[in-house]
Amino acid sequence: MAKTGFELKTLPPLLRNASDRSGWALCIGAGTSVPAFPNWHVLVERLMARDPSVSDSEALAREFSEKFSYDALIQSAKDRLVLSDEEFTKLLVEALYANVRSRLDDDQWSDFVNAMGAMQLGRLGLGEWRRFLATFSATFPNTSAFSLAEILVDVLDTSIAPDAIVSFNAEPLLMALINGLLANNIAWPSGTPPHAGLLKTKFDVVTRGISDRKSGRIPFVFCHGLLPVPGTPGTKLSSHSIDKLIFSEGAYLQLANTAFSWQSSMFIDTCLSNTVVFVGLSLTDSNMRRWLAWIQANRLQELQSMGTHDVESTTHYWIEKVPASTTSKRWIESCVAHMGVRLIWINDWKEVGLVFKTLLGL
Repeated sequence: MAKTGFELKTLPPLLRNASDRSGWALCIGAGTSVPAFPNWHVLVERLMARDPSVSDSEALAREFSEKFSYDALIQSAKDRLVLSDEEFTKLLVEALYANVRSRLDDDQWSDFVNAMGAMQLGRLGLGEWRRFLATFSATFPNTSAFSLAEILVDVLDTSIAPDAIVSFNAEPLLMALINGLLANNIAWPSGTPPHAGLLKTKFDVVTRGISDRKSGRIPFVFCHGLLPVPGTPGTKLSSHSIDKLIFSEGAYLQLANTAFSWQSSMFIDTCLSNTVVFVGLSLTDSNMRRWLAWIQANRLQELQSMGTHDVESTTHYWIEKVPASTTSKRWIESCVAHMGVRLIWINDWKEVGLVFKTLLGL
């Protein structure tokens, strides 16, 4: 039987406790970047709108999302628009960044893409990071990624820092926000050059199995690939991984039918080794569900072989908005219990920062 989900008032410092044992990791999805970036439904709608034969893309997206998965519809869009892989990648970038571009003037947009494309903290100076932060916080003040970044910056150099950040987004917003806040927190001596070595890289950007890893850095893993930032030479940057994108159904099924992939290896290893908190994800991804179910089944088998019969054992946590009815809550809790996941219920996405403060005992 599934465990009842936590509420903010009953939430213990689970991640501080986990840091004393196996450590913890953060797993994020598209929900953390809304409204700056679109969710899957809006992305599909924008792709459908590029088809001249479609008179009402909103209605069509609503109709077909009830029949097909979003990755199937993205695959269909590529076919309907008769685009090459390179052309479709450019279209995805345009659709992904459309919200932000429409809200910023040219100077603000330039600061935004510079920060998003920097990847490493030391590639921009303090003034550039500060302008990016000021623009983003004023334009998209309620984005969960910003709340998460504020909390993570406070713990990166402590014993309760995450062991890894795993992203199922194809954009680096959370990492850019963390870098900006880190730069902003540095005490810059008067007259110090903007690239004087004060900005130390905190993350290894992992977009493929052979991505560089260095001791002392936190892996920031992009499981669904990483699209280039507009205006940057994305196809020439090793940190981007257009060839690893998991957007279309074809790419998704190829991943699902591969016995070994770097994505499954990274994800499974993280979930085996750490307590993981999921935020901004629906947990409907069949690959993710299968991986989590394998891990939990193995965990329960090993517990039972050692004489421990904790059949409700949970290791991971999912932050989600509370539904209207208690019946819905119990059903959702049961939908993820066999994957070793327990709910943390919130009333509004503005509470994400407070949830992590409580989880980390801050």
